[in-house]
Amino acid sequence: MVVWLALIVWLGLVTWALSVVRAAAVADAPAPPPERAPSGRVPYAGRRRATAVTQGVLLIGVLAAAAYLSGENQWEPLPLVGLIALLVLGSDILVLDAKRFRIGGSFTGLVLAMALLGPAPAAFLGLASALVDALRRKVRGTYLLNNLLTYTTFPLVGGIVLHAVHEESMEGGYAIAVFTVFLVANLLNFLMIAGHTRILRGGSLLEMFRGVFVPVLPWEIASAVMTAMAVYGFEALGPWIIGLFALALGVYQLLLRALLEGQAHSEEIERRTNQLDVRHEGMLGLLLETLALRDPSAARHAAAVAHYAHQLARAAGLSEREQAVVHTAGLLHDLGKEALPDHILIGRSELHPAELRLIKRHPADGARLLLRVEGMGEVAAAVLAHHERIDGKGYPDGLAGDSIPMTARILAVAEVYDVLTSPDSYRIQMPAHEAEDELRNVAGSQLDGRLVWLFATQVLRGRHSDHLEHIADLEAELQVQRAVRGALDGPFVLGPPMR
Repeated sequence: MVVWLALIVWLGLVTWALSVVRAAAVADAPAPPPERAPSGRVPYAGRRRATAVTQGVLLIGVLAAAAYLSGENQWEPLPLVGLIALLVLGSDILVLDAKRFRIGGSFTGLVLAMALLGPAPAAFLGLASALVDALRRKVRGTYLLNNLLTYTTFPLVGGIVLHAVHEESMEGGYAIAVFTVFLVANLLNFLMIAGHTRILRGGSLLEMFRGVFVPVLPWEIASAVMTAMAVYGFEALGPWIIGLFALALGVYQLLLRALLEGQAHSEEIERRTNQLDVRHEGMLGLLLETLALRDPSAARHAAAVAHYAHQLARAAGLSEREQAVVHTAGLLHDLGKEALPDHILIGRSELHPAELRLIKRHPADGARLLLRVEGMGEVAAAVLAHHERIDGKGYPDGLAGDSIPMTARILAVAEVYDVLTSPDSYRIQMPAHEAEDELRNVAGSQLDGRLVWLFATQVLRGRHSDHLEHIADLEAELQVQRAVRGALDGPFVLGPPMR
């Protein structure tokens, strides 16, 4: 009779949990527009009332069943009852917060109460635990009812099941039953608590399952093993094993707290990093679009140089950080031109010496602006030197050979190629094969000869045609920039030397 009663109650519990999950799934759907709700009515008020009534009725039924099943033999010996009660209520001091979900050691103590005392003490201890938690956290309304219902139902039903199994189990089989009941009850406990939260607050129950339940599942399995071992030890060695288990549980809770706090810290860092990446990308786009308002070719040129330079840096075997520096510098290499007068920036006529001196200032002006941004030191160095020449006749500092940063030498190759092949540059547009020949002509004097060879053989990949495929999609390069942005936060490691 007891076995059949346990199965019926357990089936009812599963049905309730599944109904909660289904309701939560409905809550995940988009809410109707606010104007459809009658004026003056609280959203989901009917759902809250129905939930509260259902919870109240079920709670009364569970408490009545616990009182009916209670017997003197379940409350003996008193020292064991007191120890388990202390474990259940005292472990809530080490409550763990995981996003919107709280994990406490009381659940483990309740499983011990199910296994060693019986269904009635386990249910009433669960009720006491929920009430103490409600007083500490000031839980009210349907959340309080749901907690009371959850923490009385699982202990009652789990106690009934374990009591029925204990009478027929062989040696060691009862510990396996405790392990199984622990995991199943833990899952259903999560579904009732989390499902109720999602019904009233909306959101995705699946996301909460992945973000809260799955990360701590290995720890819950370990806790289930510990609980099963404690029950087995109690039957084999005596009550003192429960005291040892309580000590081990305290250590376990501290370790689990450290795990969840570390996970929350990592998620917060990732969230803030993503926000910074989005802002960084937005600022880059804003700067380039500002330049493009004055010179429509500026955004296209920046995207093309960034693309070619990134490809060349990869072909040269540079580290991910150096590739990120090169790509960022490619987008911002002409930032200093913002200070140029319109007739110099946009004009295509021959410039006077004074105007040429102004143009030769743009690498230094751009680098000075970039140095104001934290983490842009290497980018500023590349921008500053991207017009230096291998023979030392470049500007602004007249650097030569290996004194020029590798990132700047890569930018120089990419920029010269785009200027030669673009229809909107100040030069007459060249076909691809002629532009490649021109690069080879200035290799070793203006440009790094090794980089020119890599660019021609690995980046261009034999594009010898009169129609050049221009790589100039600013939006695509901003997406690439967002992907490589994280590499700028790591240590700067130089790639293999180029000779």
